[in-house]
Amino acid sequence: MPSDYAGASMQTPFRELLSLVKDVVKTVPALHGQLQKIESTLSTIDPIINDFDEYSKQLDRQKERGLIMDLLDEGKGLINECLRIHPLNLCKKHTQSKKLTEFNAAVQREFQIYMPLLNQRINGEILWEIKELREEFKELIHSGQLNGGALKSGLEASGSLAAPEAPDFIVGSEVKASLSKLKERLLEEGVSVIVVTAIGGCGKTTLLKKLCHDVDIEGKFNNNMMFVPVSEKPNLTDIVQKMIQHKGFAVPVIETEDDAVRNLQQLLNKIGQSPVLLVLDDVWTESQSILDKLVFKKIKDYKIVVTSRYEFPAYRPVHHLNPLTHGEALELFRQSVTVDDSTMDALDDELLDQIVKRCKGLPLALTVVAKSLKGKDRSFWHSKLLEWSEGHFLLDSEIDILDGLKRRFNDLDGDPSIKERFMDLGSFPEDCKIPATALIDMWVELYKLDFDGVHAITDLHELACRNLADLLVTRRDSSDDDDKSYSSHYAMQHNLLRELAIMECNQGEVEKRERLILDLTGNNFPDWWSEQKPQPLSACLVSISTDGTFSTPWPNLELPEAEALVLNFKTNKQIKTCVLPEFVAKTDKLKALIVTNYSPFPVELDNFQVIGSNLRRIRLERITVPLLSMGNLCLQSLQKISFYMCDISQASPLNDTKISDAMPNLLELNIDYCEDLMTLPDGICQIKPLRKLSITNCNNFSTLPEQIGQLASLEVVRLNSCRNLLQLPDSIGSLRNLIFLNIFDCLNLSTLPNQIGQMVNLKKINMRGCLKLSVLPRSIVKLRNLRKVVCEKEIAIMWGPLKNSLNSLEIKVPEEEANFDWPRD
Repeated sequence: MPSDYAGASMQTPFRELLSLVKDVVKTVPALHGQLQKIESTLSTIDPIINDFDEYSKQLDRQKERGLIMDLLDEGKGLINECLRIHPLNLCKKHTQSKKLTEFNAAVQREFQIYMPLLNQRINGEILWEIKELREEFKELIHSGQLNGGALKSGLEASGSLAAPEAPDFIVGSEVKASLSKLKERLLEEGVSVIVVTAIGGCGKTTLLKKLCHDVDIEGKFNNNMMFVPVSEKPNLTDIVQKMIQHKGFAVPVIETEDDAVRNLQQLLNKIGQSPVLLVLDDVWTESQSILDKLVFKKIKDYKIVVTSRYEFPAYRPVHHLNPLTHGEALELFRQSVTVDDSTMDALDDELLDQIVKRCKGLPLALTVVAKSLKGKDRSFWHSKLLEWSEGHFLLDSEIDILDGLKRRFNDLDGDPSIKERFMDLGSFPEDCKIPATALIDMWVELYKLDFDGVHAITDLHELACRNLADLLVTRRDSSDDDDKSYSSHYAMQHNLLRELAIMECNQGEVEKRERLILDLTGNNFPDWWSEQKPQPLSACLVSISTDGTFSTPWPNLELPEAEALVLNFKTNKQIKTCVLPEFVAKTDKLKALIVTNYSPFPVELDNFQVIGSNLRRIRLERITVPLLSMGNLCLQSLQKISFYMCDISQASPLNDTKISDAMPNLLELNIDYCEDLMTLPDGICQIKPLRKLSITNCNNFSTLPEQIGQLASLEVVRLNSCRNLLQLPDSIGSLRNLIFLNIFDCLNLSTLPNQIGQMVNLKKINMRGCLKLSVLPRSIVKLRNLRKVVCEKEIAIMWGPLKNSLNSLEIKVPEEEANFDWPRD
């Protein structure tokens, strides 16, 4: 209910609140962002608070006045409460931050009802002033004291799209190089659209402000340079009207986007031959249609520079801004935090180093953290580090950074599938390269995608285009293969984006979350997990990272809905075993299991028998698990299994023929960088449905079993970089359904089997790097469906005469390039 003082003046309590906010904003750095926004809102209202009082009395809005007075009292209570929050009480800080945000919105909402009346008065005053100015200008022109151009210039200011002030300094060799490159492109002819892209907070807008105030750029474009902030929901007609107003022309009524395009073209024609630069700042993904309509490639020297967190593949060139190096980050932080020289002298280099490392080279994070620490005692700096070392995210304490990054996350609301993929990346440890094959295994099962993962890779490319992840391809020759292996593809996510993804995943009650992401150190299990009677959890994706040092058995978890489980074992110590938790046996819906050991050497995986028969995909990395020992498992649904840098060839008393009984429906087997593998167990050759066999980068692998010919369903065989492989068995000719054979970089392979001509459906062979091959078998001429051979010039000479018989054959000789397909760190 409104208070009894509904008729009292607003001015006194309003200015008391404003004064209190100005005092508290200096003393509570953790809530600085929210308090500063409230101060800005109140400061905007302050000059006209007398008018609010006057209009509310005239309109007899006593009830509304009482509500506002109550709101001002509530604000005082909220601001005073900020002073009582302990610096390490993160939960209270987060709650208080939300209350302050809601209060700021309430103030804006309550005072909004008076704005139309105030605007009407203000607009009237402005129109009267303009009318008087026009009369004065006319008299000056008539008397010859002023020319018409000056009048036009004076009127232009009211609709100015002038570039905002440039910062005094910019940091980063890459930023400076980008500035130079952008300047070069704008000064030369051609190139109508340039995109500057990076994750939020990397300094795209800062770069463009600096560019627009460059002497040479100003000299070329002069008054024809327009800086338009676009943001979330741009309006094409509004943008064009502002451009017309900026140039001092009469602003027409524009009702449709087609009208806007016509008026823009007319404006550019009026400007004539003069160069025009349009800067569109912060263009969101969904705004490409508006960007398309602003482009006129046929108009000479009309250039558009776009800043965006999206790459816009349809436009080139693209300038990527990456996070700062550590040295550059230190420089920016020092410049941003310094009050005077004595302040920095009191701080040791190690303290600065640790704080800067937390910001991960992101200029936004560096400047915000510097602002919160500026002028503070050294003990305050140490308390910040203590918060972070206790497992709290940087985003927990720095709301301004969270808000800056979250804007881009909210942009994904229109594309929920990409939003889901973005949050899934938080399942993997920070600072690691995430194998695309692991993401494929996870996403194919969670989202029912195609078996080969083509759609999954498309989604990964989309994340990269939106600067929500980096896509790394460690070896380009895989593009020659076109065999959808993606073994050289990796994703990396900036740590602050990973924090954002995990924070989003952790919203709501733990029992109802779609993703469960846990990071365990020692025996530090969450309280809810160690309870005697754990509640069933709804998570479909479960990720558990642990150092493997807990002394007790895994506590129980009930995961009736889990379809993908990611286990990350990470430790600095050399441990011998990792244990699969018992609760895996009860996850009846589990389809994908990804187990990664991040220590340098393979560790033995115990309790393997708990995995169930519903599993469809398994990926193991740096794990010791004898391939033959898997014959005693029941993996009836398993379709794909991958071993990366594993020890899989230890002796086993089991009969290896049981492997085909254990996984009778296997479609794909991948073995990569498994140094102990010398030959393939014969039992593998009895898995009749097997379509893809990949044994790659296994330097000790020397022979394929003769029984390989029994795998009649094989379509793809990859043996690339098996440098000790001496020959292929004659039975390979029985693989009548084989489409692609990859023997890339098999240095010691000297001959191909005579029966190769029986592989009637073979379409592609990659034999690049097989330099010991000196002759091709005669039967090769029977490969009527062969379409492509990749090889060196020396081998291409042998294939040349066959082109007369194999009419559709393309012989591709790639350019030499370095091989960067090394094992992950």
